Amino acid sequence: MSSNSLGSNDRVASSTDLLEWETAVIDLFLNAAQSVGLPKSVGQIYGLLFCRDEPLSMDAIMKCLIISKGSASQGLKALRQLGAVRNVFVPGERREHFVAEIRLRKLVAGFLKEQAEPHLVKGKDRLQSLHQLVAATENEEDALRGKRRASILASWHRQVGKLLPLVKMIVGKAERLPGKSS
Repeated sequence: MSSNSLGSNDRVASSTDLLEWETAVIDLFLNAAQSVGLPKSVGQIYGLLFCRDEPLSMDAIMKCLIISKGSASQGLKALRQLGAVRNVFVPGERREHFVAEIRLRKLVAGFLKEQAEPHLVKGKDRLQSLHQLVAATENEEDALRGKRRASILASWHRQVGKLLPLVKMIVGKAERLPGKSS
């Protein structure tokens, strides 16, 4: 597709024309996404949208990052679920356009809701299964060791369960501090 066929809001540079700082930001978010188990495209797309003031269509994102339609679609879907990007209306355009959410409080809240909280719920079920497995252990020494470890894991689970609401509260308060521009 030629750049002439893109809408005015889609005229973005190819990845070789990204500014050095934009490439560095995209790389930063790519590494951050991968460190928490998210696909590479999630970090790349968020990084690009974070750098840009104008909304971008999926076609523009694909062209700029040189990624496939599947990667772009999957990345945008994940970012929408996390609350990290949102759709915006661009007058005269039929395609969806996206902008990055740049408020830390919203990003952290979305990540915790979509990634951390479901794991806590699953963790509770897994701990119950672990207790049953330990209770069924015949060797007394092994069973005692299993009970101690299960107790530690249950304690960690409770602590993380208490920590998540505090993290949300702290991030929310930090966003409201005087002098914060985000």
